[in-house]
Amino acid sequence: MPQIHPISCGLGIAFLVETSHGLFLVDSGSPDQEDPVLKKMNEIGRHDLKVIWITHAHYDHYGSASALRNLTGALIGVHSEDAESMAASRSSLGTTHRYGFIYPPAQKLVNYFHPLPATPPDFILDDGDTLERYGFEALVLHTPGHTPGHTCLKLVENIIFAGDLLGGFPKPALQSLLATNWDLLPKSLLTLQAADPEWVYIGHSLQPIDGELIQKMVF
Repeated sequence: MPQIHPISCGLGIAFLVETSHGLFLVDSGSPDQEDPVLKKMNEIGRHDLKVIWITHAHYDHYGSASALRNLTGALIGVHSEDAESMAASRSSLGTTHRYGFIYPPAQKLVNYFHPLPATPPDFILDDGDTLERYGFEALVLHTPGHTPGHTCLKLVENIIFAGDLLGGFPKPALQSLLATNWDLLPKSLLTLQAADPEWVYIGHSLQPIDGELIQKMVF
């Protein structure tokens, strides 16, 4: 089983996955947050970071990917539909529901102090593709709605990284604050449920969600 190290990186969380074939990172947190990832790599005594997979092109998910690539040589991958946004240093939030209205002005403020760098990916993958060629036994699941190219990443051990498809406050539920296409979110939840995960890591919680709870979610 891989060792998974959730790392708080500014406004987001990066997940360092430790395998016998190398280190792999799922998301990278906000800009200028590469040090927490490097610190964790030092703590576990490994520096063989091979791939940084970005679940979606938002400020708090790919912000430090470019810096980490420069420092480690790791390759950055993302779904094809979010690749252009990353390359253009965009973080499109779409429309808001409930208290999601606070995010557009908040993002504008933090981006002023810590600008989002242009981050062209080294490779792009689509639904059903795997990262096996990079030594990572993980399957890409296209789960759009929050962004056009939002993905979940499923490991062979039945662990899934679900990005911001789900929110965790006050309890785990389908994304209800920000989306570029609200109509696509229910279908994306069904995609996640059909993958039958044992554990699910989401973008803003250090603790995973039990797969049985995922199956009980409704929209």
